[in-house]
Amino acid sequence: MAIQDSKTEAFEYVLFKLVEWYNEECNNTETNDISTLKALKLLFFVSSVDTVKESSDTLLDSPFNNFVAMPYGHVESDVYKDIKSSKFQNVVIRNNSTIVENIDFINKLNPSTIVKIDKSIKSLKSINNKLIELSAFKLVELSHKWFSWKINYQKALQRGDFSHEIDISEIKSEDKFYQI
Repeated sequence: MAIQDSKTEAFEYVLFKLVEWYNEECNNTETNDISTLKALKLLFFVSSVDTVKESSDTLLDSPFNNFVAMPYGHVESDVYKDIKSSKFQNVVIRNNSTIVENIDFINKLNPSTIVKIDKSIKSLKSINNKLIELSAFKLVELSHKWFSWKINYQKALQRGDFSHEIDISEIKSEDKFYQI
């Protein structure tokens, strides 16, 4: 059985790759606008890309398997808790940017996790290379087009709540939107 990386370590790697993508696309290695909200939205798009109802061994299966519908779209609940508790050791996520402080952690990640993340980001870039340039709120707008968010957020509101779990099979099987 393969060793599983923690969700925290896997998310740190996603952030590393998103900062790299931002730097490539925006020709800017000094700063980026990958805020907490933008990071959470991009994580959803990275996790959902190339999934279909029958797919298995995707990022939605592991490690990012706990999405909920919240006011600003799909949120990986465990990652959100990690952000709120400042659980990261190798990256710093601020309200307006992300800083990768240590890339040595990559050498400790399970190669299969790296391959899954790299493949998903490459696929997402091929669908919409400019996605990384969108503001956090444009990404929220994009996630609000997804049926899985619409139906599950409606369920939350009917309960008088602002969060409702989303079954990953709903995300896998729905029409996907990666362009405004």
